[in-house]
Amino acid sequence: MTGFLGKAPLTSDIALFLEIAIVIALLLGRFKLARKRRFAAHGYVMAFAVCLHAVSVLLVMIPSLAVSLDLLFTDFLSPAILITWIHVPSGALTLILGAYLIIEWRFRSVSATCQRRAKLMRPLWLLWIFSLILGLTIFASIAFF
Repeated sequence: MTGFLGKAPLTSDIALFLEIAIVIALLLGRFKLARKRRFAAHGYVMAFAVCLHAVSVLLVMIPSLAVSLDLLFTDFLSPAILITWIHVPSGALTLILGAYLIIEWRFRSVSATCQRRAKLMRPLWLLWIFSLILGLTIFASIAFF
């Protein structure tokens, strides 16, 4: 079933809106809560973002990848396919590191974990944005080209 944002499937459109909600949550958590030193609220918002992202990956992205697997190997040098091969490991690493930080935060004191893990959170933020841009590029290539 074609979605409402072009030729991409409806599930891709839904995943796009989920990812936009995730980015809004990430921005809120990083620039509003963490900077005001409201670490517990920051942690809960980040946990929400990671969980929502995991749902998007499990219900939309992995099935989409599985359906396209033959194309990923036969048309390997296509720009959209090359971007996909970069997006998959960067997105997986983003999800794994995000889940790791949430799990570690949940079982330790809030302020101690936030202070110690800030050096990992900053690169994770950049990796998340990089992966998001790649995902948006893939979506655009499916929906509009």
